[in-house]
Amino acid sequence: MTLSPSTRRAAPAPAGAALPVAWQGLRQVHMLDSLSDDRLAQLATQCRWHRLEAEQELVGPYVDDRLYFLVHGGLRVASYAASGKGMVLGDLAAGLFFGGLRVAEAEDAPAPMRFPVTVQATQDSLVASLAHEDVEALLMNEVGVLRAVIAQLSTLAQVLATRVLNLGTLSVRARLHAQLLELVERSAQDTSGNQAVLQPAPRQSDLALMLGSSREEVAREMSRLTRLGLLRRQGRALQLCNLEGLRLLLEEAR
Repeated sequence: MTLSPSTRRAAPAPAGAALPVAWQGLRQVHMLDSLSDDRLAQLATQCRWHRLEAEQELVGPYVDDRLYFLVHGGLRVASYAASGKGMVLGDLAAGLFFGGLRVAEAEDAPAPMRFPVTVQATQDSLVASLAHEDVEALLMNEVGVLRAVIAQLSTLAQVLATRVLNLGTLSVRARLHAQLLELVERSAQDTSGNQAVLQPAPRQSDLALMLGSSREEVAREMSRLTRLGLLRRQGRALQLCNLEGLRLLLEEAR
């Protein structure tokens, strides 16, 4: 699926609205693992709940000061220039938090940067969001939640550092190799047989957005990898026939 700034927008329901959402859904959010059932049930009443269909845009994240939790489904964070050219900043899986995490600022501190990003559903999704004041109270009173937030931010910093390094030092060809291997790793497949299958196959246009490239460049390299016997199309799936060969190409480029 190709996402763009023109996708439909999903308006949030106000806190306390009659949505058929069970508090148990918050049990899927990793940063809330340490909370008791009673505390989660209380937290659910403080949340706004957002249901999105595939390709709908979620309004609010990175603009307001609310913290968002992806309860189930999948989201894509992307940024688009006025020309329409864009780049995917990352895909979010169920269980992660995102959006504003405001901290106290000195009076002479510069205004916080507002990122020109869109958050769009890659599949039917359910998102909860919590006001800044409730987030602050949660972090101040629940040490386990605070530790989980620090851990996720640390992981995110490592992922972003690797991405920036790849963008600055690797060719589009090598970045594609790295992206395909990352998709395999995320799919948690058994790769002991030196093969993996991505199903559905990633769209070339989506890969281009992830790599900061063009669809034409991605298509050329995918064709080359197919001729080398490293890739094979299988209906709507993409088979990676030789993971070690792909890793070797990537290492040679570094």
